[in-house]
Amino acid sequence: MVSYFSGPMLNFGDFARYGKSFTAVKKGNFWGLPINFLFFSLLTVITASATVPVFGSLITDPIATVERIDTPFAILLGGLTFVTATVGINIVANFISPAFDFSNVAPKKISWRAGGMIAAVGSTFLMPWNWYSNADAIHYSLGVLGALIGPLFGILIAGYYIAARQRVKVDAMFTMDAEGPYWYRNGFNPNAVKAVIAAGVPTVAIAIFPKLFADLGLFDVAAISDYSWFIGCGLGYVLFLLFERLDPRIPTFEGETEGISDGTVETVGAPEERVVPVLAQSAPDATDAAHVSGSVLAQTTPDATSSAPSARPAPSTGTAREALA
Repeated sequence: MVSYFSGPMLNFGDFARYGKSFTAVKKGNFWGLPINFLFFSLLTVITASATVPVFGSLITDPIATVERIDTPFAILLGGLTFVTATVGINIVANFISPAFDFSNVAPKKISWRAGGMIAAVGSTFLMPWNWYSNADAIHYSLGVLGALIGPLFGILIAGYYIAARQRVKVDAMFTMDAEGPYWYRNGFNPNAVKAVIAAGVPTVAIAIFPKLFADLGLFDVAAISDYSWFIGCGLGYVLFLLFERLDPRIPTFEGETEGISDGTVETVGAPEERVVPVLAQSAPDATDAAHVSGSVLAQTTPDATSSAPSARPAPSTGTAREALA
């Protein structure tokens, strides 16, 4: 369950970025997570319990329940519900975030729409329906997924709350300027890369080998695999802070206030007019920007017709958490 939700949790910014305010994001979380989850959990329990007096036995599979109903309309409605639910969960969990991820790998060449097509076509070739017909495949796929996502989550938490002290220059995060504070080394923070590798290798081993040893009849410590996400998260957190202490890379912008989001609801010292992002400053004017080959703006805006550009739109108001969404 943790591994399943760890993906959307890690990529929450892909959805929160469209929130009009921090209040809207909190309201969406409230209605979409605890309320929605509780409602459908109760609905599932009530429906499964009702199969006992109606059909004489407990049926926990909703598809099997619909098949037992001898009404064409009910079968049609149930099938439509299953299709809608499948499409909805896959858009949220397996399409939007991968589309942004692929686009961000090469924003000059891959638009958000192209990234979504890569994710959709690639997932078809992976044939996940064959994976989920096998219990071992489920264990290994979700276990390895959680083992890799755990360190990433720990690094994000350590980097923002501890290393950066919740102080972020948002506009500088979305520029291709090699002199920018977040360029690090060719656009990657070497401390984060080292932490992912150092934390990911043992957690992947924890996710794979204990069950493998148990299946071979050697010794059974497979229960530890269930905690691979938590172990990876802790290792990523600690190792990243260690690497940052030995070789600090993340700027804290001490003494600066203009354009800085500091983790509070109201951005401290924010100017009345937004500072023009570095990526916009690099183009001489709006007319020339469309024709200047190799300009920073062209690098970060690969497809003007794309439904969602890979470069993050400038936040509209007030809050630091909105800016980070």
